[in-house]
Amino acid sequence: MLLMIGSSTHVSDSQSNGKKVGFSIMLLMFISVLNPMASAGQSDFKQYGAELSSNPEDAPITYSYSPAIRAAFARVSDLSQYSESQLNSVKEWVVVSQTKQGEPTGLLPFSWYVEIDSVDAPYFFGELQSSGVIEVAYPLVEVQHYPRWTPNDPYFSNQWHLENTGQDNGVSGEDVNITGAWNNVRGTGVVIGVVDDGLEWDHDDLKTNYESTLDYDYCNYDGNPEPAGWDAHGTAAAGVAAATGNNGLGVSGAAPDASLAGLMLIACGNSDSDEANALSHLNDDIDIYSNSWGPSDNGRTLSGPGPLMIAAFEDDAYNGRNGLGNVITWAAGNGLSNQDDSNLDGYANSRFTISVTAVDHDGDQTDYGEPGANVLISAPSDGSGVGITTTDNAGNNGYTSSDYTSNFGGTSSATPLVSGVIALMMEANSNLTWRDVQQILVESARKNDPNDSGWNTNGAGLEFNHKYGFGVVDAGYAVDLATNWQTLDPEVNLTSGTITVSQTVPDNDPNNPVVSSYSVSESIRVESVDVIFDADHTYRSDLDVTLISPDGTESELVNYFANRDSGNNYNEWQFNSVQHWGEISKGTWTLEVYDDGNQDEGVWNHWELVIHGTEVDLDSDGDGITDSNETDVYGTNPDNPDTDSDGLSDYVEIFTTGTDPVDADTDNDFLNDGIEVNVNNTDPFDNDTDADGLTDGLEVLNYFTNPLVADPDDDLDGYYWFQDCNDTNPMIYPAAPELLNGIDDDCDLLWDEGYNSTDADSDNLSDFSEYHGYGTNWTNMDTDGDLLSDGDEVLIYFTDPLVKDNDSDSDGWYWFQDCNDSDPAINPDIIESLDGIDNNCNDEIDEDFIGQDSDSDGLFDLDEFNNISTDPFDPDSDGDGLFDGYEFNDLDTSPLDKDSDLDGLEDGVEVLETLTNPLVPDLDEDSDGFRWFEECDDTNPLINPNQDEFWNGLDDDCDDEIDEVINRLDYISWTPVITDILLNATFEDLELSVFVDLTEEEKSRLNLTISWLRNGTVVGQGPSFSEPAWNCENQTADLGAILCNHTGFIGPWIISAIISDGSQDIYATWYISYEVWFPPEPVKEEDESDDTLSEFDVTTNQMIFLGLGVLIVILLAMLVLGRRKPPRAKESMFADPRYEPRQSQYSAVPGAPSLPPPSDAFGKW
Repeated sequence: MLLMIGSSTHVSDSQSNGKKVGFSIMLLMFISVLNPMASAGQSDFKQYGAELSSNPEDAPITYSYSPAIRAAFARVSDLSQYSESQLNSVKEWVVVSQTKQGEPTGLLPFSWYVEIDSVDAPYFFGELQSSGVIEVAYPLVEVQHYPRWTPNDPYFSNQWHLENTGQDNGVSGEDVNITGAWNNVRGTGVVIGVVDDGLEWDHDDLKTNYESTLDYDYCNYDGNPEPAGWDAHGTAAAGVAAATGNNGLGVSGAAPDASLAGLMLIACGNSDSDEANALSHLNDDIDIYSNSWGPSDNGRTLSGPGPLMIAAFEDDAYNGRNGLGNVITWAAGNGLSNQDDSNLDGYANSRFTISVTAVDHDGDQTDYGEPGANVLISAPSDGSGVGITTTDNAGNNGYTSSDYTSNFGGTSSATPLVSGVIALMMEANSNLTWRDVQQILVESARKNDPNDSGWNTNGAGLEFNHKYGFGVVDAGYAVDLATNWQTLDPEVNLTSGTITVSQTVPDNDPNNPVVSSYSVSESIRVESVDVIFDADHTYRSDLDVTLISPDGTESELVNYFANRDSGNNYNEWQFNSVQHWGEISKGTWTLEVYDDGNQDEGVWNHWELVIHGTEVDLDSDGDGITDSNETDVYGTNPDNPDTDSDGLSDYVEIFTTGTDPVDADTDNDFLNDGIEVNVNNTDPFDNDTDADGLTDGLEVLNYFTNPLVADPDDDLDGYYWFQDCNDTNPMIYPAAPELLNGIDDDCDLLWDEGYNSTDADSDNLSDFSEYHGYGTNWTNMDTDGDLLSDGDEVLIYFTDPLVKDNDSDSDGWYWFQDCNDSDPAINPDIIESLDGIDNNCNDEIDEDFIGQDSDSDGLFDLDEFNNISTDPFDPDSDGDGLFDGYEFNDLDTSPLDKDSDLDGLEDGVEVLETLTNPLVPDLDEDSDGFRWFEECDDTNPLINPNQDEFWNGLDDDCDDEIDEVINRLDYISWTPVITDILLNATFEDLELSVFVDLTEEEKSRLNLTISWLRNGTVVGQGPSFSEPAWNCENQTADLGAILCNHTGFIGPWIISAIISDGSQDIYATWYISYEVWFPPEPVKEEDESDDTLSEFDVTTNQMIFLGLGVLIVILLAMLVLGRRKPPRAKESMFADPRYEPRQSQYSAVPGAPSLPPPSDAFGKW
């Protein structure tokens, strides 16, 4: 076991950082004895350690710290986040213990530095925690911080961030509006501490403002923060904040007369202790700490300050500047291109720091400035190719080879710019607290990029944008507000305590968030809100975390970016939001968490809500009295503006009328104070305002008199005017006797009551009704003397009892009994007739005929008389043989017109005989003497029943038969007419034709065809058949071969023309015979000698020709002298046996000549 034993005195920050530990050797040795395995150097020690317990009872000291510090302890004491090499290199730890363990940190009570040089330290601290000696321990691991990355863009020499005139195509006015403020303040007396990689304090443009007694180097632990040549970040930031102005050199800072103090920190690795010491360095002398640094902006880093650093933040806020609090500005970060969020930077994410993001010279979001719910303000910085001009390390050191650079930028430049503006505010009002500064910046910020969709209005009416905070810093407005600023009330903090959730967040399901709510009963005006969030997740960037206030304002604490941060878990991570600034805390706060990534899910363990702000004395009911005064002073209801519901608000009753706000009727006159004041104008303190002996309530509610005017008794009858219905007549009063005179004598709102039940003349009318209603003489039963009593006229006959009633037609009935007193034939005794008149005066007309059908024609008498106009007593009004009801109900024909369609046929004839439609005229369109229903084609006058039938494919005589009994031969002729034909086969052509005497239209209608057959085989189509004479040389046709191989007569062949119309086939037949002759070929004899043969051939040929000539002469003589015809075949025009039975029909057809063919002729063909 290696243990460094010893102690040292804690030295001031400016002298040494050697914080030695007086660690109890006795205690460590005791623990070593208890556990001899402690020195074995187990490889799994990282799982041990002294992590902060989630049970407050295990760590009461740590849980007594602020929630932010407690959360930081929970985070940094988790050893799983450190590598083995990091832990092995640690020489110093911070522990929390009730008992002294080493040297006090000086920042947190009961926190101690413990110096231990051992790889087994985690085990030992685990043992100390197990034994209850310490509550928590964490290693002071040095972490490398980095300056905010500055885009390497071309620079522009003018300082447009201070005054933008539109140079380099920027938008004029997109600056910090600072030049006007310089007329009154330039930062004099305000010290800006630039915490960075050093500060070239002897720079010509900085040294006049530099405070060398306030600086420090936390890398080398000395008083000289002079940077290395390449570390120009702090020098550039210092120039933006407070380069000397109006000196004829270089540039001007935002606060050109403010003082500067250089605090070197990030030029080397730093521990939590180093950071805490730097940020609390001489915090009574340094007013502003400007920080343009932080964890990496790679989008994969979740990192924040340790407990000591947060303790330094708190000490700055509550003790720095002699209790006014130091202002800490912090760069929001330049990781937008890496999808980073400022809320993942625990430094910029603190409520004690002012998170600053950047806009370009157009006032738009830069491509690097990180958004976040924690971002308070924006400031101009580089973008769109235009940088910030500021100081650089002198000579060839730094960014350029000169003493200045024009390509500085990022939130590293925006942050010192805001620091300079704050210095102006502090000069204008040196009593500003750190919270006053934040409040002024919120209220004075200028809304930039107004068309950006990210602007929202919170419940306090403040506009906020996740990209820009509350807008761009406005130096002029901020200084104006600061000049006469009233210090904010003391800060109030509310905490929910740990809220356990322990729910799995569904994977990749943004529509199904896990929701947890907390109801706040206290009302404070919110400044910022912290959410300490703990969740286990193997890919934490999958999680979206949103805080929703009672006003419905949503703070997006972190949102999903694909492939941004694959790190594990949110371990007690503290989110901060300023988006709810100015809202009231009371109500339900909701935290929504959902997973927007694939393939992994996590568990939301717990969370805590911490709200910071000021007490607010609300006026919940808006009556102008604060809730506390209503409750504590006046006893009124703070949630009801009119506690007693009398129509006067509590404020009016207390401060205006002086009436009792909890008693609706102060003077007890049964009138609410509001009615008296607002309606009646009576005195709410005097129940008889007009002093007439009647309370205001009685006058208004009972007597309806004017409570402001005294009520008299003018006729002195003992009754007020409102009780006396006539205060001018002493004979009229409530107790006077009632007379029948039309006057309310006894003032009971009834006139002549009592007379409505008397009948002095016994006419069955009350005296009251005769006097008031009918005007008759209530003492005479027949006022008009017409022998009808007034009662009968009024009650029975409803006649005027003042006018005598007559019987003008002398039919024995008064006019009011007779419905026509001018016609004696009309009276109640007359029998009703069907004439449309009420003959019997019973208020019904023709009632005896209702439902009657006197003529039994299917129509009721009343319909015939009133509607149809037919004769109700004649069933066939138009005499067409059809009943009126049948025509009207069934046929729709007119029962008053015997020929409804005017076609010359009566409706009865059409319906009963011709069976045609009586509503449609039946015409003879072709004028052939037959109507359409009598013939088969009313468009053709040649087609009708009287026509003869023709062979044309039409039914000419309309007997439903076409071309019946037609002799089709009458239409047919043929050539040649002779049907027996003998041809010379090799010299004569065969020409046959048939003619049908029909038009082409008729042929087409008949579909007439003509086919040619030879001995039953089709050889042709059409009206003719021709065959040329046969050429016997090389003859290949069957018939040609037969003829050409034969000599003499051969045949006949039967050729028929078949004329067909589809109904009948007509045959025209010819018998064709042929005469064929070929001369015999000469015979050639051979000879042994050629010469002999030649001579012999000549002689022989001559002899042959001579012989043949003689033979021909003999044959010709025989033919001439004795020629005979060959035997004739049986004559028949029809070769088809189907028509043989009808042979006699065509007996006039001549037969064709027939020559007997050779015995084998048909067999060969």
